[in-house]
Amino acid sequence: MEPVTLTADGLRLVTWEQRHMSDLAKIYADPLIERFLVMPLPWAGTARERFVWLQERHWQSGNPRWAVVDEVGALVGSMALTKSFPYELTITYVTAPWARGRGVAQRAIRAAVQFGFEHLGAKRIAWDAIVGNHASRLAAIRTGFTVEGIARNGVYQRGLSKDCWVGGILPGEVRGPDDPPSDYGILKRQAGFFLAEREELETEVAGLRLRPLREADLDDLAVSCADEAVQRWTTLPGDYTRAMADDWFAECAERWDRGRSVLFVLADADDRYCGSVELVLEAGGEAGIGYFCSPWARGRGWMTAAVRRLCRLGFEELGLERVNWRAVVGNEASRRVAEKAGFTVEGTRRRTRHGGDGRVDSWVGSLLPEDVA
Repeated sequence: MEPVTLTADGLRLVTWEQRHMSDLAKIYADPLIERFLVMPLPWAGTARERFVWLQERHWQSGNPRWAVVDEVGALVGSMALTKSFPYELTITYVTAPWARGRGVAQRAIRAAVQFGFEHLGAKRIAWDAIVGNHASRLAAIRTGFTVEGIARNGVYQRGLSKDCWVGGILPGEVRGPDDPPSDYGILKRQAGFFLAEREELETEVAGLRLRPLREADLDDLAVSCADEAVQRWTTLPGDYTRAMADDWFAECAERWDRGRSVLFVLADADDRYCGSVELVLEAGGEAGIGYFCSPWARGRGWMTAAVRRLCRLGFEELGLERVNWRAVVGNEASRRVAEKAGFTVEGTRRRTRHGGDGRVDSWVGSLLPEDVA
């Protein structure tokens, strides 16, 4: 197959040349790109020397490989289509760090996908990305791909197996520049949040910070989770052990990578673990909130301050439009925190699922952005 140049709304997808190599090396050295590429790194030696030749061989085999350049010919990314199954191609792409936020991936994806359907006979184009690569996922969703699930240990990255998101697009499903998904604005804000460095959050209470969970917290976490009051009102396993805390630590990292929840711990002036507060993200700009306080930190108003701060983060940085609260009827402490934080208790939901206790009646309520203001 002879190489083909594509145009894409101010971009061109062209064949690779030696002049692109210095900028490509800079792309591959970017920390965020290193985090999600599966190729051996650092990129040097034979791999770099043979790169252009190898791309030519891919074209000869019917697997297009493009350098993505802007109006002045500067490299801003890469794009590739690879035969995977009969009538199916797999798409891979990278955006240069100096070109982020300019819609480069979206424009190049549309051009490559249309080429695959119209000229390569594809009936489906597959996509995958290591879980946590929210930028790739967002670009795929914006251009019409459906994220279909997670392949466990789906890719092998420099000695480690990693889970990956998988999805696909069919003919007729490409989304144009003026056709974003209805919740794209929310998804974009959340992708940016989960890709950024985690930061500590100050609260309105002196001496109280919210920060990520650390391994050093796990002894105090286990004691807190085994506390009688926490056990009574939450769905945590009975006879909570340190081993369970270890498992939860790993699960929290996984949930963050997947963009499923935002968990912070309450830390006092001595940086001791004093409880947890979490937003579990739901579709349509909603989230559920959960929290519990360690026995040694109760009665100080800390949980109310923590809930207020995390909800404010949800509205301001995650694009949330509603935060939902639920507590078993009788959990007066949780209800006081919710009401002081601004939640409206809307009623009682009968026989909701509550862990090993089966079904119980629960209070339900919500917080809206204007309630925080």
